[in-house]
Amino acid sequence: MFTGRKEELTFFLKWINDIKLEKSQSTALLARRKMGKTAILERLFNITFFKNDGVIPFYYEVKETKMGMVDFCQDFFLKFIYQYIAFKTRKREYLNPENTTDFTTVIEIVKKEGLGYLEGIINGAAYAVTHEKIDMLWEIAREAPKTIAERQNEFIVQMIDEFQFLNAMIYWDKDKEKVANTLAGGYLSTAESKIAPLLVSGSWVGWLMHELMTMLPSRFRYYYLGNMPEEEAIEMIYNYSQHFEVPVTEETAYLMAQMAEGSPFYISSIIRSSIRNKDLTTAKGLTDALEYETLDNRGMIKLTWMEYIASAFPLINDRNAKNVVLHLCKNRDRELTREEIRRDLNLEMTDGQLEKKLKALVKSDIIEQGQTDFDYRGVKDNIFDKVFRGVYEKEIGQFDIKTIRKEYGQAFERLKTQYDSLLGKYNNQKGLFAEYLIMNRLRSHGREDNNLLKSMTRYLPGDFNFCEYVRVWHYDYSPDRAKRFNIDVYAQALSPGDYSLIGEVKNRDSKKFSKEEAIEFERKYREVKAAEHPDKAIGFIFSRTGFTQDAEEYCQEKGFACTDDERWLTG
Repeated sequence: MFTGRKEELTFFLKWINDIKLEKSQSTALLARRKMGKTAILERLFNITFFKNDGVIPFYYEVKETKMGMVDFCQDFFLKFIYQYIAFKTRKREYLNPENTTDFTTVIEIVKKEGLGYLEGIINGAAYAVTHEKIDMLWEIAREAPKTIAERQNEFIVQMIDEFQFLNAMIYWDKDKEKVANTLAGGYLSTAESKIAPLLVSGSWVGWLMHELMTMLPSRFRYYYLGNMPEEEAIEMIYNYSQHFEVPVTEETAYLMAQMAEGSPFYISSIIRSSIRNKDLTTAKGLTDALEYETLDNRGMIKLTWMEYIASAFPLINDRNAKNVVLHLCKNRDRELTREEIRRDLNLEMTDGQLEKKLKALVKSDIIEQGQTDFDYRGVKDNIFDKVFRGVYEKEIGQFDIKTIRKEYGQAFERLKTQYDSLLGKYNNQKGLFAEYLIMNRLRSHGREDNNLLKSMTRYLPGDFNFCEYVRVWHYDYSPDRAKRFNIDVYAQALSPGDYSLIGEVKNRDSKKFSKEEAIEFERKYREVKAAEHPDKAIGFIFSRTGFTQDAEEYCQEKGFACTDDERWLTG
């Protein structure tokens, strides 16, 4: 399911590698909910763990659930210890241990695994838990990664997800009455570590930045996770379309990517929408799904944005605050000063009163801070604008919900015109769509259409049959390997006696598949076979415009199945 984010992965993999040179500063990964922060952290953990190249990864998510301080520290500490053990022993079962509350068990494990140097710190944590020495326990738990890295001359990356909840969900007492609202401040010194720096994330951008700036000033760099580039967004649409078995067309994939502005949250919500009779193969069906998700109380996009709104408006729930948000939405292409906002809306309040409202809205991610503390702007997002207007504009002035439906229709008409003008110019997107069609064909009708598919394909082995596949997917490059590579289609056979397919797809308008491309495909084909160890496999090349003579001969010599039959794309 993980798609794209190539720029982000490249940046953070280098950042993690630079820890070994003590060059990396603690960093905060910032984005609203459901933009893929957790997926990126988990991906970075997996790559770093399996790469095994001198940096030990630790991942912890601070849950949005109340926890007593002792329970939290014990959970944090033991999860770190078990992940450390898993890395050092290369035994993945320690990543998900059956018991994460028993210190006796973990001491037995470190003895058995030859990691006896961990006994001292484990015994110290166990003593602090037993005797409820809370300050001591927090010190041991928080400093454990840095302490062990120093003692063992190692490097550790600490990934803490939803960092802002440290000050909101952890309580000093068992009865959970006294919130530990300064807990994050304990990282003031720890975050400066060069051998165990932190990579923290948060879904409440304004809230997290407020905590970092007030309690951990100058300790973190900020990395903002934006929307996906068009190519990655369309790739995600095809990926999710296959996974959730929701058909799309080349046109509607383009329309969805543009309308969602590359937001993985919006794309996921539209494809997974619970609207009845969902049809994402037409512009009307896409419009209906988007309307449902943004205007209906059951829509996931609306529900998620309402969570942000609900966090702000209990504090400043008045007509003026809503009017401010609407005004900034309508002018979201530029920043407005407080003075401009007050003048434009004829607000009868002091600058201090307005600033207080605006700061609360920024902290809840309803509006954004501008270049200075005096400037503000609306969320740069055309869908949030419609969600907010759909809920509140009628309260402020004359408004008909049909206005938004009309705007969606007009936007899709403009995008369809744009799509038609670009048709044929985006070879890469055409290739992605061809991959999507071929993967669907193999996944859904491989065995059923065996004879037809064989008749359309040259150079298949005599014992070859299209079969049932346990998985069919776009095999993306792996940054944890020495060489990066990409295979358009990998169809993994369900039964050991059947052939897996390792395929290349070219959906170009003119250029034929060349011998040089065939040689490059052979290199990637061998890489995948070496990485995946299929029982039996064959290379497969679809080229809509055919093959050069020397490429055809080379493929026949190497035993690569070839086809230029467009019926592969129409079944």
